[in-house]
Amino acid sequence: MSQPNTHADPQEMERTRPDRILYDPTGGRPRAWDDTTFLWLNEHILVQEMDDDSLLAAWTSEHIGAGPDPGRVWLQRVVTSTSRDGGRSWTEPVYVDGSGIDGGLEAAWQVPVVAPSSRIYLFYTYGNRGWYASGLRCRTSDDHGRTWSAPADLPTFPKTAIDSPDPKETPVWICCSGPHRDSRGRVLIPYTRWARNPAIPAGAAPIRELYCHIEVLCLENLMDSPDPQNLVFRWLNLADPVTAPHPKVPGASIAMEPYLANLPDGRLFLTIRTNLGELWYSVSEDGGATWREAEPMRDRDGGRILLQPSAPCPVFGLARGDFVLLFNNNDGTAFGAPHVWDVANRRPAYLARGEFRAGAHQPIWWSEPRLLIDNDAIPWGPPGRGRLEAAAYCSLTEHQDKRILWYPDRKGFLLGKILPDSLLNSLDVPTG
Repeated sequence: MSQPNTHADPQEMERTRPDRILYDPTGGRPRAWDDTTFLWLNEHILVQEMDDDSLLAAWTSEHIGAGPDPGRVWLQRVVTSTSRDGGRSWTEPVYVDGSGIDGGLEAAWQVPVVAPSSRIYLFYTYGNRGWYASGLRCRTSDDHGRTWSAPADLPTFPKTAIDSPDPKETPVWICCSGPHRDSRGRVLIPYTRWARNPAIPAGAAPIRELYCHIEVLCLENLMDSPDPQNLVFRWLNLADPVTAPHPKVPGASIAMEPYLANLPDGRLFLTIRTNLGELWYSVSEDGGATWREAEPMRDRDGGRILLQPSAPCPVFGLARGDFVLLFNNNDGTAFGAPHVWDVANRRPAYLARGEFRAGAHQPIWWSEPRLLIDNDAIPWGPPGRGRLEAAAYCSLTEHQDKRILWYPDRKGFLLGKILPDSLLNSLDVPTG
């Protein structure tokens, strides 16, 4: 395999040795980076089980300019596909919404939720701000993702002190994880709220330093399968967001891109992306209404801090009762990276196995990390704009006797890696 240069090389799909191929944006042939029919960025892959024993995949697909305006998002769409054979093959992508579709604006950061009736709700951001569009839109499917309803534009999130004081401006939010069902069966969506208020610390900073915190939304009646306009939203911790200290601005927070897991004792466990070179976490004892002060994640109480650049750090609870954590295992200065946001340090992806420890301060303790996914530091993207993320914005399914981590390779190819029991059982978790 050669390093991508003037054209996208479809052979790059094999670099991380995937067990499943969900989507190859090249279509199996070299593609010019400046071809706007070629949506070369694909991320935020969320795969959900449906009640007919099939899988639904939803992701954000983009084309970012490679010419005179290389930072411009030319196309941004929400995309879905389905599989009826455990993820071995997938249907042709369905472009649900976004730029270039019926004159639409940018659509991104989708969250698919499957109700007991088999109705699928697909929530996503919609507007003209690219990745940070703030409108809340929903489409539904009653035929397992083959077709989708007309869009419903839903009420925006309630404003808080960190939002723009301009009454015409709506709050800016992003959700990167799949929907979470807690021990009560409620559907929770954890998300990041980004500041747009220059009056608060770091409230008008550049994106890498911008104030952000974490909130949790509860979809009160979604399990009853109402039409989108009749959904009841409840913001659980609007007055008590999860924060993490800003490394440069006193009084500011940088806490983002949360993932939730249920603890055996009914509490909620949440992982946090920060700008501190560390993976942080918090715990809620009351279903998400209040949260313990966030702190660095350790391998055990009093143990070493788990290092992480500014990148997602997903946690997944497994049917067998333990947990897996995916992270990059470096503090953001690896490979000569000048900043914790630099894509150079968002690889490789390491896997740790966790076990619940009743009575411990940190309720999940972790094994030594095992290298799981790497791309050999070969970028994917136009010259000067190549991506290096290994498995950022992923999801996990346990389906048809296979446990599969679905991941974007360098925000390009969408792939799957099987996590067998033999791998997990080889990761010993400390007991004391």
